[in-house]
Amino acid sequence: MKILQLSYRLPYPLKDGGAIGIHNITRAFHALGNEVTLLSFNTKKHFVEPSEIPASLKNICQLELVYHNTNINPVAAFISLLQNKSYHITRFKSKIFVQKLSQILQRNQFDFIEMEGVFLGEYLPIIRKFSKAKIIVRAHNVEHHIWQQLATNADFPKNIYLKILAAQLKKFEIEVWKNADVVAAINEEELQFIQAATQQKKVHLFPAGIFMNDFKIAEKQIIPFSLFHIGSMEWMPNIEGVDWFLKNVFPKIKQQIPQAIFYLAGRKMPQKYFAEKQNGVEIIGEVNDALEFMNNKQLMIVPLLSGGGVRIKILEAMAMGKPVVATSQAAMGLNCIQGENILITDDVEEMAQTIIAILQQLDEMNRLKTNAQLHIQNHFDQINLLKKFLKEIAEK
Repeated sequence: MKILQLSYRLPYPLKDGGAIGIHNITRAFHALGNEVTLLSFNTKKHFVEPSEIPASLKNICQLELVYHNTNINPVAAFISLLQNKSYHITRFKSKIFVQKLSQILQRNQFDFIEMEGVFLGEYLPIIRKFSKAKIIVRAHNVEHHIWQQLATNADFPKNIYLKILAAQLKKFEIEVWKNADVVAAINEEELQFIQAATQQKKVHLFPAGIFMNDFKIAEKQIIPFSLFHIGSMEWMPNIEGVDWFLKNVFPKIKQQIPQAIFYLAGRKMPQKYFAEKQNGVEIIGEVNDALEFMNNKQLMIVPLLSGGGVRIKILEAMAMGKPVVATSQAAMGLNCIQGENILITDDVEEMAQTIIAILQQLDEMNRLKTNAQLHIQNHFDQINLLKKFLKEIAEK
C-alpha cells in the first residue's frame, strides 16, 4: 500500500516520546512492506538540519520537510483569543505546507493518509480536494483534556486563560474527529470519550508501541537506591508532576533512606532545577542515549498529574526491566495490573512509602521487573499492533 503520513514535527532526534511514537509508526508501516511518504514540519522548536537527518529515517520513507516557526507569539495568541480560534491550531497554518501537500497529493494516489494528532486538522479540506484516500487521525491524546487538567491545577488568572484555550481546542478537536474516516485512539479511556463526543463508531484502538529488540541490552551495575525520571521538560505536565514529586514526595523518602538519589533527565530542562540544588537530586538535563541513562538506575518514577495518551518512556523502561512507580494519570493506557507489573498511587504519603518499601525489597523489585518486561512484550509490540489496526479498518 501507499501511505502518506503527516506530522506536526520531524520524528528525529529520538529523545522524547512524541518523536519516538511517530517514528515507530513510520518504521512499522515500512516493515510491513508499505511505501511511505512522510510530510513533516521542521519547526523552529524542534529544528534539525536536513544534512543531519540519519539514513535510518530516510531509508524507511520518502521524506518531505517544510520549515515553520510554531513558537508562541503573544500577539498572535491574543488575536486568536479575540477571534475565538484555537491558538494551538493556528500556530500550524502554513501556505508552504499547503503547497507541498497539494503537490504530493496530485502526484500520487495513496491508500491511506495518516495524520499524527489533530494539530494538522485544518489541512483536511486540502486532502479531500485532491485525494480519495482514507484519512486516519491518530489521536496522541485527547488534547483539550490536558489543558482542562492544567487549568484545574493553575492559579487565577492563568486558570481562566487555560480554560478558554481548552474550550477552543475541544471544539476544533471534535470537528476533526468527525471529519476523518478513522480515528485511532491511543487508549481505551480516550476511545470511549471520542466515540461519545462524535456519536460515531469509526474509532479504533491503536496504542503506542515499541520494538522489543531495541531494548535487549546487558544491564550495567545498578546504583543502589537510585530513582529516575526522563521526559521532555518543555512539556507542562512533566514540569507540573516533577515539581509535585520534588516538593511533596522525595523529602519523605530522604528522611527514611538518606542515600536515595533522584536523577532527572530530559530535553529543554528548565534552569530552575539546576539552580535549586535540592539534596539528593541530580539534574542531568538532555541525554544522548536514554537507554544508557536508564540502564544503571533502579526505579522509574512518573508522577504525572495531567496529560493523556500513553507514556512511551514507561514502555521503554518496562521493556528494559525497570520497575515503575506512577500516578494513575501516568499509567493510563498501559493496561497494567497494580502490584503485578507496576505500582500505582496518587497519594503523597502512599507514594513515598511505596517507593521506600520497593527499594528495600529486592526480591519484590525483581518480580516487578520480570512481569513488566513480559507485559510489554505481549501487549505493546509495534508490528503486531499495526497489523491488528490495519486489519480492523480494512474490514469497515
